[in-house]
Amino acid sequence: MSKGTRFQLYLALRAAAYEQMVSQGLKLPFFCDDVFETFDENHTRAACKLMERIGRGGQSIYLTHHRHVVDIEREVCEAPPTIHEI
Repeated sequence: MSKGTRFQLYLALRAAAYEQMVSQGLKLPFFCDDVFETFDENHTRAACKLMERIGRGGQSIYLTHHRHVVDIEREVCEAPPTIHEI
């Protein structure tokens, strides 16, 4: 399995586990640290929409140093994301 496929599987499994916890009434922040780094643009768009969906029911936090991910996030999200630059 390629690194990109492993990262996509990792994100999918974490998102499914998070949604299961939310359905049971447990809400915790959903953190990701540069998990999109190996994603192509289409997969990054889909992952950004996933993070937005998670953020509607709780808090999703994505850490990255890749400017293109921030640009995609701004482009695909219905609600403007809050972006902190350090």
